Amino acid sequence: MDIDLEKLIKESDKSIERLPIKDFSEEAYLNYSMYVILDRALPHISDGLKPVQRRILYAMNELSLSHTSKFKKSARTIGDVLGKFHPHGDTACYEAMVMLAQDFSYNHAFIEGQGNWGTQDDPKSFAAMRYTESRLTKFSDLFLDEINMGTVKWAPNFDGTLDEPKTLPSKVPNILINGSSGIAVGMSTDIPSHNLAEIIAAVVKLLDNPKLLTEDLRKIIIGPDFPTKGEIVLNESDLDDIYLYGTGNIKIRATYEANGKEIIIKSIPYQANTTKIIEQIQEQILLKKSLFLESVMDASDQENPVRIILKVKGRTHHADDVMSHFFFTTDLEKSLRVNLNMIGLDGKPQVKNLQKILLEWIKYRLITITNKLSWELDKIQKRIHILDAYIIVYNNLDKIIQIIRNEDDPKKVLIKTFKFTDAQYEAIINMKIRSLAKLQEKNIVEELKSLNQNEKKLMAILKSKAKLNKYLKDELLEILDTFSRERQTKISNIAPSKAIEIKAIVNTDPVTSILSKNGWLKFSKGHDIDINHAGFKTGDEYLLHENAYSDKPLVFLDQLGFVYNLDSTNISISRGQGEPLSKYFQIQDGISVVGMHLLNNKLSILTMTNYGYGFICLYEDLIVKNKKGKTLLRTKDSLAIKSISVDLDMDLYYLIITDAGYMLISKIKNVPILSKGRGVKLINLPKLSKESIVFTGVLRKGQSLSFSYDSNRKRVMDFDILKGFIMERNRRGKKIDKKFLLEKVETTYNIE
Repeated sequence: MDIDLEKLIKESDKSIERLPIKDFSEEAYLNYSMYVILDRALPHISDGLKPVQRRILYAMNELSLSHTSKFKKSARTIGDVLGKFHPHGDTACYEAMVMLAQDFSYNHAFIEGQGNWGTQDDPKSFAAMRYTESRLTKFSDLFLDEINMGTVKWAPNFDGTLDEPKTLPSKVPNILINGSSGIAVGMSTDIPSHNLAEIIAAVVKLLDNPKLLTEDLRKIIIGPDFPTKGEIVLNESDLDDIYLYGTGNIKIRATYEANGKEIIIKSIPYQANTTKIIEQIQEQILLKKSLFLESVMDASDQENPVRIILKVKGRTHHADDVMSHFFFTTDLEKSLRVNLNMIGLDGKPQVKNLQKILLEWIKYRLITITNKLSWELDKIQKRIHILDAYIIVYNNLDKIIQIIRNEDDPKKVLIKTFKFTDAQYEAIINMKIRSLAKLQEKNIVEELKSLNQNEKKLMAILKSKAKLNKYLKDELLEILDTFSRERQTKISNIAPSKAIEIKAIVNTDPVTSILSKNGWLKFSKGHDIDINHAGFKTGDEYLLHENAYSDKPLVFLDQLGFVYNLDSTNISISRGQGEPLSKYFQIQDGISVVGMHLLNNKLSILTMTNYGYGFICLYEDLIVKNKKGKTLLRTKDSLAIKSISVDLDMDLYYLIITDAGYMLISKIKNVPILSKGRGVKLINLPKLSKESIVFTGVLRKGQSLSFSYDSNRKRVMDFDILKGFIMERNRRGKKIDKKFLLEKVETTYNIE
């Protein structure tokens, strides 16, 4: 029998869905990423919880594990969570539960535990779930006591056999009070915790005046408040950016007190590890990098979770200097990344500022209160409806009994005679004989009177926006009385940390640092290196170089305005093409370094974006110790361009040329000195244009500007001509003569 194979294939193809692999993989990845974002990693603005945390609290509530109940094995809770709501790994689920119980992880813990639930020094040292017991805290009541009052939307669980709440009816903005952290696909969140009293005070102010701006709210919410105390370094933290734009960095350090030759460290930064800090200090002692320190000892106990004692040698160094050194060289000072990314009421992830977060939460809470009061009103009205029937019964008792005894269809007759509803009839039929007593009649009358009053009260609140706001305000003030506590974390405008210089023999060999366009850094001995013959990878080329020394660090600035430091004592003379910058720093993918300078106490640099904004930054503001760097120049929708070293003691000019052929020269003294920010307009580029800067430089009196072309020609504009371009900062500049900017020829510039 002959088989028509071609025909068979064609027929089978009709029953098979065919998709290009590109389309299938894109859709699959998108579905997975949205699942991770919405159902695992990011908290919801309503209750500040991730799904697994919400399911743990709900499961414990269903098990009646309130703060007044007996403790129950944690394994029982985890079993219910996994079996009913969260079919994932038991280890990850239990870790989430443990974190909810750690008072050093949250300002207000959700779970009270018995047994080993980890320590501040080692949060992962908790016992297995079969050994620990748990119950909910009183704080959890703020999330659960309204759950069955029509306040939340419900969704089927993973197998459709049960319903679970999509969110919990939180009475406080927990998203800010306890914060959250998580990593999703393509995004993350790092929300620090805040003081409950400050958050509630800000919400109350917003209820009184919804037009308040973030700047106004910042007067109330002065900054994050961590459960592990510590001290936020105000002048090195991006608090303004955090609350205005939703992102930034916080620098937090330990707190201490001096007692003679002893320094007692009383708190450490949030999520820092005591053991690691002690190891870092001990390593310095062994390597003789801390000649001023005799010993370090961990004296922590149950009453004092953090108590590290440093014994200082001699009287040469003050306690503040010693601690400044260790702030700079150990985890006693940490930089925390803040990203206020969360799922909003629209179900979409978004980075929000302080004002948006509080206004959106107020909107959510007012909706929740409205649903709750509507549920209560409906319940009252149903009860009034039944009580009205009872009153009719008492007034017509004999007649009603006669109808029930004598009529074949008493329901029909009663409904017709007394206008009862089906619900009223069922309530009358099910009345017990003892309910007919005179005392019961009196109680019903009193109850009816009370319910009518409550009905009027609830209806008045529901009809008035002002009364709803007052209801929420009173609710928050009551919570404040119960859960308010003093701020744990100090916020101080203190000096940046710096290492104590150890007088030891350090080689100060001259080296040349060479950076390529693709981000490869190499070091060569001496300062007489021929840059033209420096080797680069195929497709790569020279970008920057700097004459450095082996004992002085280097400063790098990237396109996003982040600044990084590289300790030159840690570098080695490179062979081949050198090392990628990713070895030294955590620079975002696709972002290039645009500036490299030798860090010394005379350094000042002019920073600038391609849209003409910039400022001068001094030496002390360029110091950073972590690989992630810190924000120096806020670029917003622009990019940083080449930074320039300037000597503020000299009478200098900055020179800017745009791709439209305009040039502006202005005095350096017209540029403000800032520690960070966007800066000011150095040149006025037309709005809505794509014009950008192609060349910047620093000019002294008498210097000239050289125009070099790819045709090996060259023209020079001497200082007398350049004088015509000197004007005030923030001007448009002046068009360069056509003879200098030749058409269809690539031009490079050099100040001579």
